[in-house]
Amino acid sequence: MKSIKSLLFFLIFLRFLPASAQTDLILDNSPTSIKWKQVITPGFRVIYQDGFDEQAQQVAGKLQYLRAPESESMGGREPKRISVILQNRNTISNGFVTLGPRRSEFQTMPPQDYNFTGNNRWLDLLSVHEFRHVVQNKQSKRGFNKVFYYLFGENTQSAMAYCAAPRWFWEGDAVALETALTNSGRGRIPSFNREFRANTLGKKRYNYHKQHLGSYKDFIPNHYVLGYHFVGSLRKRTGDKDIWGKVTNIAFSFPFIPFTFSNSLKIKTGTYLVGNYELMMDDWEGIWKAQLQGVKISPFTTVNKRESEVFRNYEYPQPLSDGRVLVLKSGISEIEKFVVLNAQGEEEVVYTPGIMNSSGMLSLQNDQLVWNEYRYDPRWRQKNYSVVKTLDLANDKAKTITRKSRYAAAALSSKSNQIVTALNTIEGKNYLVVIDGLSGEEVRRFSDVDNSLYTMARWTDDDEAIVAVKVKSLSKEVVKIDYASGEEKVLLSVTNENIGHPVLYGQYLFYNSPYSGIDNIYVKDLETEQVYQVTSSKYGAYNPAISPDGEYIYYNDYTVNGFDVVKTPFTVDTWKPLSEVEDRRSTLPQLLTEQEGNPNILNEVPDEQYPVKKYSKLGHMFNIHSWGPYATTDLTRAQVGVFSRDVLSTTDISLGYTYDVQEETGYGSAGISYQGWYPIIDMEVTRGSRSTTERVEGEDVEFEWNETTVNAGFRIPLLLTRSKFRSQLTIENNFGLTRVTDYNQPDRLFIDQQANGDLLTNKTTLNYYRLLKTSARDLNSKWGQSITINHTASPFGGDYDAEQTALRGTLYFPGLLANHSFYVRGAFQHKKWKLDTLNNDTYLLRNQIPLPRGYSHRNWEDFISLSANYTLPLWYPDLTLGPILYVKRIRTNLFYDYGAGSIDLVNDQQEIYVKRDAQYQSFGADFLFDINIFRFPPELSLGFRISYSKANDYSSGGSKFELLISNISF
Repeated sequence: MKSIKSLLFFLIFLRFLPASAQTDLILDNSPTSIKWKQVITPGFRVIYQDGFDEQAQQVAGKLQYLRAPESESMGGREPKRISVILQNRNTISNGFVTLGPRRSEFQTMPPQDYNFTGNNRWLDLLSVHEFRHVVQNKQSKRGFNKVFYYLFGENTQSAMAYCAAPRWFWEGDAVALETALTNSGRGRIPSFNREFRANTLGKKRYNYHKQHLGSYKDFIPNHYVLGYHFVGSLRKRTGDKDIWGKVTNIAFSFPFIPFTFSNSLKIKTGTYLVGNYELMMDDWEGIWKAQLQGVKISPFTTVNKRESEVFRNYEYPQPLSDGRVLVLKSGISEIEKFVVLNAQGEEEVVYTPGIMNSSGMLSLQNDQLVWNEYRYDPRWRQKNYSVVKTLDLANDKAKTITRKSRYAAAALSSKSNQIVTALNTIEGKNYLVVIDGLSGEEVRRFSDVDNSLYTMARWTDDDEAIVAVKVKSLSKEVVKIDYASGEEKVLLSVTNENIGHPVLYGQYLFYNSPYSGIDNIYVKDLETEQVYQVTSSKYGAYNPAISPDGEYIYYNDYTVNGFDVVKTPFTVDTWKPLSEVEDRRSTLPQLLTEQEGNPNILNEVPDEQYPVKKYSKLGHMFNIHSWGPYATTDLTRAQVGVFSRDVLSTTDISLGYTYDVQEETGYGSAGISYQGWYPIIDMEVTRGSRSTTERVEGEDVEFEWNETTVNAGFRIPLLLTRSKFRSQLTIENNFGLTRVTDYNQPDRLFIDQQANGDLLTNKTTLNYYRLLKTSARDLNSKWGQSITINHTASPFGGDYDAEQTALRGTLYFPGLLANHSFYVRGAFQHKKWKLDTLNNDTYLLRNQIPLPRGYSHRNWEDFISLSANYTLPLWYPDLTLGPILYVKRIRTNLFYDYGAGSIDLVNDQQEIYVKRDAQYQSFGADFLFDINIFRFPPELSLGFRISYSKANDYSSGGSKFELLISNISF
């Protein structure tokens, strides 16, 4: 029981482990050849790649300007200087702040989806949002958590801080600040709360634990959404902008007290966490019901069919000439697929794309579809690409048009011979680019002097111009660019209205807008300059597309079960003039702005140049961030150490001491993983005493010795994902030296234990997997293969002779029903085993393959194993037992295992013969409960196994009951 409790604790906090305690770690870093610079301000060290100077200066200036105002409502203490790394070779738009080591990283390529950034510049949004996390980390360093930091370092500070405050608080508070300090944070964008709003009004108002911890049964908005509405609601209800600073003052000061966040809310608001959640839900439900009062929903015809209430989306409708509609289908139970819907709503899957770079649009012309996907540098995780792909629906042939590009959003010309797309260069420059539809070669390039961002571009019907959204520093426009001359004409200009997805059809410019407070489709008549509301949706209408005959407008209408594709007649007389559209926007953003007192703060940043210096990776290689005891996967050992990692994630270093509780011995260790070169170089040295007790001839015998080990090698992890299958190849080679001295039982030797002398080994490993991407409900990939080959030998001499070859592989197949999985495992292992009683230098290495369940196993010269498994979900209960336990899923795995071992050894010289074999067969079932405990988001799998094994010469067989923790039996 004690070991089970320890393992539970470890699994909950696995995400907070020091990296050096995790095996085969691959750090996210950039190519060796890159030269780095730094801009230094009083509060920041902005580290960037050569050529990104202008943007680095802007980010440094804005962060410095934000430093005091953003700290005011969260403790009021300005954080000490922090490193901010600008990753401009990464095409995935993201950013984060972390401890261990303390830093922030901005992935600088702006997204195309207007509902992500609103009207903000991308680096502005990152600056406001991510710096608030820096402030939160500063706030967490107080009380006992400050003591924990001084005792154990940043990893423990981070772990305890996340125990003290739920993840929705961290992101919700940051979204609240981006909403208060800019005119277009996510709190001002109706699509941000669309799913939350629909669930609440659509009779899916969930309890706190389901909303916080998620569900496999229903779609739950992420913690950003819950957090913003919770944080904002309490600030509104109390009228106190510092309320969350006051709550976290207590929670962070006593992070070890169970449910400290809830207790802190009780002290400061008079109500515990769940009570505050219900008050928040009451507040928002009332606001959203009032928002819909008097709204007349516009009529439409639904194109797709729903046979169940399982959440799924049919997005970005593209009408075909024969009346069918192509959409992107996805959901909680299925991966993204391009699907064609006929007039009866019946579906035909035409293609499964790879990892999509979602731009909030699709484009189809002449049965040719175009979109963007990510491609990855094989070695460097901070270097990737966004390419253009096409699909010919006539022959189902897909083609990658560009290679190693940085394009986002793409649209075909009417003749399908040219594609317009947005380019963001590694220097941070934005362009609208036209490429050849076959070769991918660049044909034209458009830009403006202010480096404005062009998004969601499309061709006009005659291919003579391009229509795009243009994001400027203080406004947003829809522009029409003449292809021949490059001249721009502004068709629509707004200041704070978050417009997107423009479609020009004749004299009418259709676009998405949250003008009323609910997302809808609007249109501007370019001849009369009048603007109209085309749709009136309950939860949101998006992505207009006109049928080829001009008779219908297809679009997405959101429902409580996801996006539907609908159509409505192209009838001008039914459109509502903009002057008649009522403002139904939430007032919370304005309240937050007034509380913070710094509206549009980034419009006032002084133009100041900060000093620039070269940044030396070598000079910053050592960066101690954590120290003291740490958790490992081996529950029988207590370990203490010092851990270092540089902020560019090239060098991971650890120094430590391990005490083995069972052996009552200890040893010191030093390890380094240098990942700045193409091959990762790993090295570890340990030295200390060892002890074990073995049962020999009916009595317990204690064995003691001193042991020194050296392990050094390289790894080359190659990320090979190019399609709907995620794939990676890892090549690894490690040299090992184990030196044993002072062995106290020289007369008692075992072939799987080392006595005095040196064991020198070389281990080569090849690992490859190719797995179809998965949905939230999938237990395994529906199609996939994985294989691992290990060869360990002792070719360099030494006192022992060891050699072993192991091969194991898995094949994945779809089950009978959705989210079921059938997979087959096979493995083979050969151990070199000499029969020589005069020179007993054989050393048998540990098993490297899975063995049949339900047995204990002995050493075999050759062993083969096969396993057939069928795994399926049984129930999604979403069952809450107070704050202690939340059960999300119950699943089972039915298995049959087979194994055969043999030894066939002959030593004619000494007339020694050993020949034996055995077969193993077992079958059974695992029952696992996927749960969360104590409101912690990391999911645990607990359960039990019932198995029956067939008897053989080495096992009596029979039935067996075992407890399981994440498939580990006890």
